[in-house]
This record gives sequence, structure tokens and C-alpha cells, in this order.
Amino acid sequence: MKYLKKLFGGIEMTWLRVIGFAVISAVWSAVLLLLPVDLDVAGMGSTYPWWILFALIIITNCEKPLEAACKTFVFFLISQPLIYIFQAPFSELGLRLLRYYPPWFIMTLLTFPGAWLGWQVRKPGILSGVILSPMLYLITMIGYDYLPRGILAFPHNLISLVSGIFCAAEYVLLLIVILHENKQRIAAICATILLIAGTFLILLIMKPSVCGTVKPLPESISAEDIAEIAVADPKLFRVQLSEKTPDDPKTYLQIDALKEECSTEAVLYGTDGQVLKRYQLVCVRKKDDNPANEYGYYVAIEITETDDP
Repeated sequence: MKYLKKLFGGIEMTWLRVIGFAVISAVWSAVLLLLPVDLDVAGMGSTYPWWILFALIIITNCEKPLEAACKTFVFFLISQPLIYIFQAPFSELGLRLLRYYPPWFIMTLLTFPGAWLGWQVRKPGILSGVILSPMLYLITMIGYDYLPRGILAFPHNLISLVSGIFCAAEYVLLLIVILHENKQRIAAICATILLIAGTFLILLIMKPSVCGTVKPLPESISAEDIAEIAVADPKLFRVQLSEKTPDDPKTYLQIDALKEECSTEAVLYGTDGQVLKRYQLVCVRKKDDNPANEYGYYVAIEITETDDP
């Protein structure tokens, strides 16, 4: 444990070490992305757990918040584009890989104020736990994504299982090593729970789809003819008219399933109340023998037009 505590506060974080740390991190991330097999535990090349850990190592080894902000910013400013540059000689895209960099550049800009605020976790009091909670929240949500996939596809998707376990271990590590008081840890856990609850509440309100598709309207029906689209069970499916585009003047029905393995009916009503068209909507799981599909199935929507009224 003493070695872990030294990692978060016992290292002289010089500029040379920051730059070296950035280059080594970029090389290792690029290597993981180039390997023909997936060994990228916790998505170092695509998600945040490792980078949160690296950022906190830098932040907690700085003496001032401005120093933490500057060094964390430079660490990401160097490491993130280098990941793509190191991959370029081995990719058909070459340096065009850098087109995937802009989102990470935005994240890099956010590390400056984030690290300045994050440095406050070194201080006593429950505020430190609250400040750490957004990072714990991200780790939790990413782990929540990995772990079920690894369990459902066991033993075929061990990398997701290991990634989920890594996220859980990182969560515990940050709680124990960075926060020194029980009241800080309790505050961090409570704040994380509130963030997670807020996320699920928003998702519940927004009703994200599990699968979506489009279907063109019959030539005999135009968007102006439709007064209402009635779905028998709106908790299962959402049906709406999609907007026309200059490239495609056709009008489509945007059909989204809100739950797997369910069915309902959608009816298009005209301006005078008559039924224009009925559709039977079914969301099904279909077997997928593709080994790259870790679930072994994919979700699809089957649409059946009933007889014209």
C-alpha cells in the first residue's frame, strides 16, 4: 500500500517526467490498438479509465493547482496526437488517422480547468470526495458497460470481463489511496450514486432506443396526409416522421424499439380520421455467428404492413 500511496503524492513530477510519461503512454496505447488481437484492457485506446488514472498521478504529485493544470494539459496535448501518429505507418489511412483526434483535443482543453479543480482532492474535508466523484462516476459507468458484456459472453469475451474488474479495482484504489478520511470516501460514494441516479433518470425520460430503422411511406401517402401516428404501446416503440433532406426528398417513418423482444401495432391516421396504413412492429433477437459479435446475436426490427383499410 505504501508504494501506491507514493504513486499518488510521493513522486517529484518534473516536466521531463511528464513528457516522458506522455510519450510512453502514447506508444503503449498505439501498440495495443495495432495488435491483431484485442488486449486493450479497459479501452486505453478509446475510453477514459486509464487516462483518468494517469491524470490523477500527475495531479496528486504537483504542489500547486496551476502546476497540476499545466502539466496535465501538456501530458494530454503530447500523448493523444502521438497515439495516432505512431499508428500512421501501419495503417492504410496514414496520417489521416488524425481526423479522429478532434474529440480528444476538446477533452485535452478541458483537462486544464479539470486538473486545477482536481488538485483540490489533496485537501482535507468532504469537498475532496465530491470533487473526485465525477471521475469515479466515469469509471463506474464504463465498468458497468464492460462487466455485463464479459459475463454474458463468458468465456468468449474475457477482455470485457477483465476490463470491468479493472474499473472496479480502480474505483476502490482511488477511494482508498487518494482520499484519506472516511467522510471523504462517504461523500465521494454518495455523490457518485447521485450522478448515476441522475443519468438513469435522464435515460428513463429520454427513452433511448435499443434498435432503430426507417421505412419509406407508400407512394400513395404523403406526410401532409398524416394527421396522427398512433402506437398501441408507446412504451415499446416510438414512431415518427423523419425530416426530408435535399439529397433524399422521400419521407420516412423513423421506427425505434425501446425494448428488446417486443411487439406492437402502429397506425397512420389521415386528416379526416380514416386509417391510412397499419404496421405490425416486432423487435427480435437474431442469432449472429460472427465471432466478432461478443453477444452472439443482434437486434432487429421486423415491419409487416397489414392490408390497406
